[in-house]
Amino acid sequence: MSFPPEKAFALLQHAHQKGRLAHAYLITGPEGSGKQDLARKLICLVNEIDQAQTDKQTLDGLKSGTVNVIGPESKSRRITVDGVRAAEKALQMASQGDLKKFVVIREADRMLPAASNAFLKTLEEPPKNSILLLLTAQPEQLLATILSRCIRLTLKGDTQAWKIGDEARCFLDQLRDYSTEKRSGVSAALSLMKAFSGVLAEEKSRISKCNDEAFKIEVKIYKQTTEGDWLKRQEEYYKAVSESEYLGFRSKLIEYLLAWFGDSLRQQNEWEQLDLPSYADTTKQVAKQLDATVLGKKIAVIETLRANLNTNVQETLALETAFIQAFA
Repeated sequence: MSFPPEKAFALLQHAHQKGRLAHAYLITGPEGSGKQDLARKLICLVNEIDQAQTDKQTLDGLKSGTVNVIGPESKSRRITVDGVRAAEKALQMASQGDLKKFVVIREADRMLPAASNAFLKTLEEPPKNSILLLLTAQPEQLLATILSRCIRLTLKGDTQAWKIGDEARCFLDQLRDYSTEKRSGVSAALSLMKAFSGVLAEEKSRISKCNDEAFKIEVKIYKQTTEGDWLKRQEEYYKAVSESEYLGFRSKLIEYLLAWFGDSLRQQNEWEQLDLPSYADTTKQVAKQLDATVLGKKIAVIETLRANLNTNVQETLALETAFIQAFA
């Protein structure tokens, strides 16, 4: 079951009042669901910190001798074992008065295997007077043994609007220009498809570089201490992670296409709630240009594209076909 952030915090407040807070929580939810803010509020509640203080309005603003916040670092965008061990060392230090010691791990799914194993030991034998908070949008990437030792709180996503990343915005801006300039024909459709593919290619390259860097870190640490084909298996693991992350990004980008035409339909029916409010002027223009039947057909084309990409179809061919049908 997922909760709005306010309800999740109310549950934590109740547990705190009853003296029943767990030693470890896994706070999950999509991007923008409020995971970091919930962690911040819990720390302020437990250690009686005045949240009105300017530097306490963010999770990083709480960093102190009693609050350790770690997350992905370096080119690999991974959480290293050194970062986890530094947090563990901080937990062993005596705290002032009755203050709880907190360790918050942002994007916990980005922990390297060695970091995950090191953190697992802390979960199994948590220091007294401490609370561990793991934040992630992808809990399935964590070790099952870590998941089993945490109380999970799943937050609902933002129902008002989608948070748009820079990569997706790059494509949506070009889609806006395409619609505003009323382009048409196969050439214009393929030009738009090229922009879509370009965003995919850039993100795929970024993902691969991050995971290649993470693998290099493991090779450096374990090359002289492992036997057999362990490093070879790790190399295959990171290739699989790269593919999974790429497919996830591609799926999200297709969801933006569906949201684009969906918002146009909503504009025709004068709905106030839109998935992409920052593009409301353009989707309103599209709503005036195309009737509901045409918009419905375009949505069906994109849904077919999404289904086809879940098969072994050739990606470029599937994109070309869909973009010609939807935009030519």
